[in-house]
Parts: sequence; structure tokens; C-alpha cells
Amino acid sequence: MWKAFGIFLIACIVLSGIGIGFRACNKAEEAAHLHDAVIVYEEYQEIYNTCVKLNTDLGNMKELPADDVMFEQFSKAQRVNTLKTQLNKWIETYNGKSKMWGRSLWKSGQLPYQLDVNQFSNYN
Repeated sequence: MWKAFGIFLIACIVLSGIGIGFRACNKAEEAAHLHDAVIVYEEYQEIYNTCVKLNTDLGNMKELPADDVMFEQFSKAQRVNTLKTQLNKWIETYNGKSKMWGRSLWKSGQLPYQLDVNQFSNYN
């Protein structure tokens, strides 16, 4: 009887140790997912901020005269086109990530679901 009780007690200790190990793994996994969520949240904000900066750069570029020294190597039209291309790239990246179910859950509610060039006043 004592032998059966001893085996039962050892089995309980081993199983509880395994349970603690599983809980520790789950906590580590939760921390990793939380860390990923923070990274994704910040990534959306950074992409959006990049789009806003490119829009500001476009506005500043459009205000300069075409004969400005800045345009000696590349014309004003070429520089404006480059900024528009970069803005398009970042908008496509943002929108692509927004369509990913797991990523879109971690976007700030203050950011739009999708971006469009029409949201940026200096694009056209």
C-alpha cells in the first residue's frame, strides 16, 4: 500500500513539474507574441509616418523653382516622380500588411485601414 502511495506521489510530482514546464513555455510564447504585436504596431506607425514625410517632401519640392541649383543633376520632374514612386511603394506595403489578418489586429485605431494617394495632399 505504501509502495502504491509512493508511486502515486512520485507520479503527481512529475506530472506537476511537467505542467509547470508547459505553463512556463506558454508564458514565454505569450511574451514572444506580445513582443511581435508591439513590433507590428510600431511598423504600421513608421510606415504611415514615412508616407506623411514623403508627402511633405513632395510639397516642399513643388514649391521650388525649376531652375533651383538642386535640380542641376536631376530635373524637378524627375525628383517629384521619384518621391511619388516612393510614396506609392510605402502605400502598397501598408495596404498589403493591412490585409494580413494576424497583422491588422495590431494596428492603432488612429491609423486608417488602407491608404490611398488621394489622402496625401501633395501627390497630385
